[in-house]
Amino acid sequence: MVLIAGWLAFRFPLDGLWHAQTYDITPHVSAEEAAMARVPDGVTVETTLSMLASLAVRDDTYWIGTAPKKPGPAYVVINADDGRFPAPSGMRAFVDRSHPGYAYQRIFARDNVYVFRRGRRTGG
Repeated sequence: MVLIAGWLAFRFPLDGLWHAQTYDITPHVSAEEAAMARVPDGVTVETTLSMLASLAVRDDTYWIGTAPKKPGPAYVVINADDGRFPAPSGMRAFVDRSHPGYAYQRIFARDNVYVFRRGRRTGG
């Protein structure tokens, strides 16, 4: 058993544990951290899965598409790398459509990570 466990430790997903680049912080991860830093504690946030747990520690957090519509979340934080989101030029319209009655202002955009803050009511 020890021999098999030792062999498996250098194979499959465990193989990455032995390489230094596994622990490198990429520019995209840095962008996610910077985006989350723009969100204050104790607010409602709608976000994508990659940042959900980190924000849930300090905010009322919803997975994208599940936040209450009235009022919309105070912040929307999106990691657009998963391919389900529009091009950057259509990102704000996507957020506004997801939460009718509120206008959202983009306050952060870097490396395909976006933060929007709820603004004025639009009456919708």
